[in-house]
Amino acid sequence: MEKKKLKNRIFIAVFLLMILAPFVCMIFYRTDMSVEKRTAAPFPKLTTYEGKLNLKYFENLNDYFNDHFAFRQEMTTIDATLTTKLLNTSLNDDVVYGKDGWLYYTETMDEYFGRNVLSDRGISNCVNSLSLMQEYAENEDVDFLFMVAPIKAYLYPEHLPDNYKQGSTVNNWTKLKAAMDKEGISYVDLHKAFSEDERVMYHKLDTHWNDEGAAFAMMQIQKAVGRDYTDYDNISYEVDKVFRGDVYGMLYPKGKTLDDNVIYSEGHHFSYVTDTKDTEDFNIQTSCEGKEGTLLMFRDSYGNALIPFMADEYENAYFTKLMPFDFNRISEYNCDVVMCELTQRHITYLWEYLPVMDAPLRDSVPEDPVSTKKESGAPDENDKVTLNIEQDPSGKLIVYGDLDPEYTGVDSHVYVRITDSKYISDYEAFPVGYNASTNKEGNKDYMYGMYIDPANLEPGECTFEVITEKDGTYYTSGTIYDYEN
Repeated sequence: MEKKKLKNRIFIAVFLLMILAPFVCMIFYRTDMSVEKRTAAPFPKLTTYEGKLNLKYFENLNDYFNDHFAFRQEMTTIDATLTTKLLNTSLNDDVVYGKDGWLYYTETMDEYFGRNVLSDRGISNCVNSLSLMQEYAENEDVDFLFMVAPIKAYLYPEHLPDNYKQGSTVNNWTKLKAAMDKEGISYVDLHKAFSEDERVMYHKLDTHWNDEGAAFAMMQIQKAVGRDYTDYDNISYEVDKVFRGDVYGMLYPKGKTLDDNVIYSEGHHFSYVTDTKDTEDFNIQTSCEGKEGTLLMFRDSYGNALIPFMADEYENAYFTKLMPFDFNRISEYNCDVVMCELTQRHITYLWEYLPVMDAPLRDSVPEDPVSTKKESGAPDENDKVTLNIEQDPSGKLIVYGDLDPEYTGVDSHVYVRITDSKYISDYEAFPVGYNASTNKEGNKDYMYGMYIDPANLEPGECTFEVITEKDGTYYTSGTIYDYEN
């Protein structure tokens, strides 16, 4: 009887130890969330930032324990391994488990299926923004180039699960490409270049292109701007398992499998000017002896592999992941070339983030647009059109607000008329809100924003009005803001 009791006690003790171990060991266990490409939930506070009681405290506490309990990633890896091997599927909502062990990032699937596509007005806004950036660069005597990195599913759909059938072939990329062709935007079509090449130049276990793909992209980019480049098609290489895929880390956070990558026999020649830990740093500066020209490249995660190949082609190069696009850097760095790279799923950034550059003056806006003021007895201004003014650290004015769709056509540009004591000046604004801060609850298709230097305005009172166009008729909001300069 005593032996049976002892066995029961031992069993209970072992059971309790197994149950409590993940929580007790939290003191010593550290979860590396970088492999999962997300931030762990912080320990919650009893009060909010406003000093009020945090009504979601226990919900937040549950999130904290879910992210931090000991051995979570080991158990997640075991579970994912069993699920993918036995059921050929992924229980991680962020990962699509394809054929032959290929992995895809779920967030890219909207572009593949043609879901959540921007409206015609949204695409027009993207292209108008690119046109303004291109105009600014050309006025600075700088070459401009835009590029979209293709999603893996677009190039290699044959490895997707059988039930991932592409519906519409219309997506943000196809609509943007057609609009850019019409507007004359300088861009390089990486979709076409990669599609016409039989090589597989993306990682099997990662979202991005491999080093062969990065070298290939660099060559297409340099051809597009008419500059010399290293021809990697004539350089030998070997393939080795040396790369840890980002999507693999999401699915198997403690997995040890490495992905193939190309290693060229010729090494890179550039050097880092900045204290760079790796190519995921937000701001990177490089130099390469014997090369010519200065490059400014706005890029996202596809630039991680691209940076070494681009840096080898320019005497000086600056790479930044920071949004929005800050075109003031063109003069700061004395650039010869400015490039903007976005992955296909980030095309909407053109629709969300206001580029930093002075708004251009326009002389083509009619002197007397049709007023959209309310009828007698109502407020003077059209209250659907809003205008806000903030000042950035450099002293520039940030003018932004919302538009009235009733008086704004699909392809309408947006103008802000400023009247001071001497002049009436029409500035063209971006059809984009101030860093996605305006109209969060409404329709982002109908926003605008711009930067202006108050030194260009006469001292004293200035009035602001917003002008749009629809079906050939220009409309004005009337004066909706008085500003003391």
